[in-house]
Amino acid sequence: MLKNIVLFSILFFLLPTFILMPVVNVKAQIVTNISVQTAYNMINNNIQYLNLVIHDVREQSEYNENHLCNAILIPVSEIDIRISELNSYKNTEIIVYCKSGYRSAQASQNLVDNHNFTLIYNMLGGIDGWISEGYTVCTDGQPNIDFNVITFSIILFSTMILIIMFFKKKLLRIRK
Repeated sequence: MLKNIVLFSILFFLLPTFILMPVVNVKAQIVTNISVQTAYNMINNNIQYLNLVIHDVREQSEYNENHLCNAILIPVSEIDIRISELNSYKNTEIIVYCKSGYRSAQASQNLVDNHNFTLIYNMLGGIDGWISEGYTVCTDGQPNIDFNVITFSIILFSTMILIIMFFKKKLLRIRK
């Protein structure tokens, strides 16, 4: 009799509970936060990260001011409507960055959660951190190298000395 009660309980109470439980889809992808130094190393490692994509999520005006060389600009507010531009990179390493790291964190999570990207790296510190480390940035596709007055003066002075020495030697040869 006790067996019948237990069997009855299982059939009418526990079994329907398991059958009616919703199926939960758990996503295993996560965003990997990386330092500016790690991003720099990844960008400069053309062997391990052959197809690396650099994704700038700032606005056009910020991008025009400076950006990481070879970066693709898709602002965070436009990712969902322009996702087709990134779809071919779903299983490719993508470094996502912004000014300081806040917008890139949002964009990175969006790419993983809503668009099933698998290899997203959020660059902590953003381009501000990149610049503070002294790494090169581009403007209009060209490297923006800080060339201050002191460096220019030293190069100019050295060049002038070399020219003077060259002509001095030449004049000495002519006189002999």
